[in-house]
Amino acid sequence: MLRYTGHPLVDVGVATITAFAEKVDPADVTEEDMLRIAEYIEYQYSKTPMKSFLTVIFPNSGFTQPAFDKQPAKRAAYAQTVLRAWQGEPPETDDRCVFFGTPAVLRAFREAIPLVGAESGFNFYAEGRSGLPVSGEALLAIQAFPLGCVKCGGRVLLIHAPDHNLTYLFATWALEANRRYLDLAAQAGKYADAKYPRTQIIERLITAEQKRRDYELSSVTAYHLTNYGTNAAVDIYYLPLQIMSFLYAATDATYRDAWQRLAQRGWEGQQRTPLDAIERDEFGLPTRRNVLYEDLFTLPADAHRFLRTYLLRMPMLQRAGKDDPRVNYSLVNDLDLVSWPLTQLFLQEVMNVEPERIEAIRTMADRIADYVYDTRDLRLFRAFLYGRNRGQDYQELRFRLIRADYASAPKQGPLFTLDQFLAVFERTDDRFWWVMARDLLLIRMIERLHERDWIQAHREVLNPPSDEDNDQDQVAA
Repeated sequence: MLRYTGHPLVDVGVATITAFAEKVDPADVTEEDMLRIAEYIEYQYSKTPMKSFLTVIFPNSGFTQPAFDKQPAKRAAYAQTVLRAWQGEPPETDDRCVFFGTPAVLRAFREAIPLVGAESGFNFYAEGRSGLPVSGEALLAIQAFPLGCVKCGGRVLLIHAPDHNLTYLFATWALEANRRYLDLAAQAGKYADAKYPRTQIIERLITAEQKRRDYELSSVTAYHLTNYGTNAAVDIYYLPLQIMSFLYAATDATYRDAWQRLAQRGWEGQQRTPLDAIERDEFGLPTRRNVLYEDLFTLPADAHRFLRTYLLRMPMLQRAGKDDPRVNYSLVNDLDLVSWPLTQLFLQEVMNVEPERIEAIRTMADRIADYVYDTRDLRLFRAFLYGRNRGQDYQELRFRLIRADYASAPKQGPLFTLDQFLAVFERTDDRFWWVMARDLLLIRMIERLHERDWIQAHREVLNPPSDEDNDQDQVAA
């Protein structure tokens, strides 16, 4: 009777009904199961605090109409229509449900289906007929979907994936949290409201991924929507497969420690608080923003800034709030967070860099780091650490690399071959790739020198140079 359709509202509703019935496959849901959740919805939706939540989703519905508080028969009739219309034979009509393709029981409007038009706006519907034809099963699923979501930032936040197992996991967690909250907050006048939707998405996603290691990877789309009055709107947050693949691997055993330390330093206002001590609300959701989580939604377009901020600990900030942990990121304090293995994973999964180029970067960086260690060439190290991003700065970097290569060749052989240099810096259509390549070399160099305690013995090299230091370097060059 029930199945997934690909529509986020219906699919989350179907998953919620299935989870309420304590089953996994919607095909196993029985009529008795559907009647049980219909009874639960009618009871909870008709009273506080759920009614305040529903004004965001179903304004002017029979559950939220203040006039129906004194007309229980009308509210019961409305509940019968939207929750139990799947019972019995459908009416004689040629209309088919737009979601299931089965006979429709009525044509629904925004009171019953969020973000569709009102009854008066017939010109915004197919064939000039107002309303969407829906079946009783679709109506029940759409009424159930709020229980499989969370209220966040004055809107409802639902998470949907092509992999139905993942949609089911999200809906199951939200259903459990909402039922627990409704049991404890029976006298509350207003439904509790979480904050920071993007942080909540990643938080739920990481938890879900750790429970589903045997499933196929899947992209994820989150919808942060309101159906309220004239301000109806939806923000869509999409995590493509490559970001999901990165998250999947980053939270696995190989990289988990490095990833968790980055995530721990990403929380606003409590950068060094253990992950299990993060302040949480009634639903178990974090009450603060995590800047690392939020910036995952800028990938892969903003990969260089992400890499420099979180993996190199040298953020490029135009503005930041007083609680933003990134203002305190620095190599002086965060050397232990610089991880080449995690950077390599980022290059592979997020940026799709060829393995040959990654290996060339690692090999070249190791050779340069060993050269710096042996010769204490601080000027070369500073050229990587605090070099600027203009074309003339690339010329200076190449000059210093050639000079170091020339000095190394008679004793220990060349630092790099021509093919390696071209693979690292030049074989690309992106004329600014050299900046990324410099930072990638630096990440590996820092990790290698830190492992050999060289940076601890030369911590002054990490201090940003003054204008006078820059002038002296230019004279020395």
